[in-house]
Amino acid sequence: MIPADLVLLNGNIITMNSNMPSAQAIAVKGDRISYVGNNQEVKQYIGEKTQVFYLEGKTVLPGFIDTHAHVVDYGQMLAWMNLAEVSSIKEIQARLAERVKQMNENQWVLGRALNSEGLLEKRLPTCQELDAAAPDNPVVFYCQLGQVCVVNSKALKAANISQQSDLGIERTLTGEPTGVLRDQATNFIWNIIPKPAQQELYKTTELSLTNFIHLGITSVHWIVLSEVELPIIQKLVKTNSLPLRVYLIVPINLLDLALQTLKPLENNRFKLGGTIVFVDGYLATRTAALFEPYNDASSDKGKLLYQQNELISIAEKIQNAGLQLIIHAVGDRAIQEAIKTIQQVHRNPAVPRPRIEQAAVLNHQLIHCIKELDLSVSIQPCVVASEFSVWSAEERLGEKRAQGLFPIKDLLNCGVLVSAGSDCPMEPLNPLLGVEAAVKRKGTQGVSVFEALQMYTVFAAQTTLEVVDRGVIEQGKFADLTILSTPLAMGVDEFFRGSVCFTVLDGVVCCSKN
Repeated sequence: MIPADLVLLNGNIITMNSNMPSAQAIAVKGDRISYVGNNQEVKQYIGEKTQVFYLEGKTVLPGFIDTHAHVVDYGQMLAWMNLAEVSSIKEIQARLAERVKQMNENQWVLGRALNSEGLLEKRLPTCQELDAAAPDNPVVFYCQLGQVCVVNSKALKAANISQQSDLGIERTLTGEPTGVLRDQATNFIWNIIPKPAQQELYKTTELSLTNFIHLGITSVHWIVLSEVELPIIQKLVKTNSLPLRVYLIVPINLLDLALQTLKPLENNRFKLGGTIVFVDGYLATRTAALFEPYNDASSDKGKLLYQQNELISIAEKIQNAGLQLIIHAVGDRAIQEAIKTIQQVHRNPAVPRPRIEQAAVLNHQLIHCIKELDLSVSIQPCVVASEFSVWSAEERLGEKRAQGLFPIKDLLNCGVLVSAGSDCPMEPLNPLLGVEAAVKRKGTQGVSVFEALQMYTVFAAQTTLEVVDRGVIEQGKFADLTILSTPLAMGVDEFFRGSVCFTVLDGVVCCSKN
């Protein structure tokens, strides 16, 4: 018997393999799993140099797969001031004053996760309060919930806010801006924030990817937003610096460039996998295309962004390039347009099934069409929660339509392949928070813990035809594993209070809290 490089003993192993749903032990040789079974039999794989972990009942899962993340943007936000734990405006001022000591005059100070409810004053700071701590630097702090930010006078002046008439600009009784900007008014600031240099973007992207691994994510579907990301990806791949597996999804306008510069670089850690096409927008901005008008805007049904002949041409180009066709379609009208398009496009069996991203407003007919066409659906559970708690889904759609928003349970019951992702940095990256959001959802669309975990593991691997190598704990597959601190058999609340103890990628323990 050839000794293993790594052995995990006495674990609560959830394999996602229907032939052996659970196990106690795993042996790993090189980058592959060599044995899955019980504690007694695995001992024959332990040699003098074998690394052995005694798990004491901890849960072991296939490495999490996040099927929707914006890696570069997430990295940028990690470099911002984290205001999630501040407890008062005085503390904000102290931290801001300390931050600007390390910065040049006129250099922008960016912050995230500000929550007025967590502050002693139960309100956001004013521009004058930010001025007191940072009079010489433009300051922008984004709130944890909603499309809201608070800025200081330097930032107000840079964006010429005083001359704008947008209703999202909060003002005093005398008409002066308070520094609080909401909804579309936040774009006045966002559009003038200086773009980071390429080297800075590269460093923050490395930080971003490290965070993925620490949260048990061994594979990510990296959705590219701009051309500046492609050289970053190219450098990461060429220097063997990817700490996890990347399935890259590019927008249609970057398809040709990505095929030319990135396709030749594919390896076990990197694949140019798909191309995304945006057929409509979002519910929050009433740009998702609906059959019936928005409940809070009776003349507005959203808008389709392509004519069907254009969409068919684009879809055929993607399929001919050997990439997965991914269609962002939120509203029911947009989803129907996506379905009609896919029906008319020749499908390459060697390419992963077409996928609908978001798929928010569905009915039973559309769900059955998705099943009949063998499509997959990618949903972000924390986005679902935010649609109700932040973006007023019931107000936008009315109670009846909102009840069926993102019908994950109905999709699963119908046999549709559903995968899950984070949509970070708009939502938290942590997969356990996504699992919790899917499980604790109110109404009829909540799922079991096991179903939610499937969406982050085996189902995610199936959507890209990669289940042959990952997504399941089975002999011969990549040794990509996530070890949680709590047994799955515990109560739901106790399970979600747990965390990732360590992550294994290619058989190597790449981060550990032990």
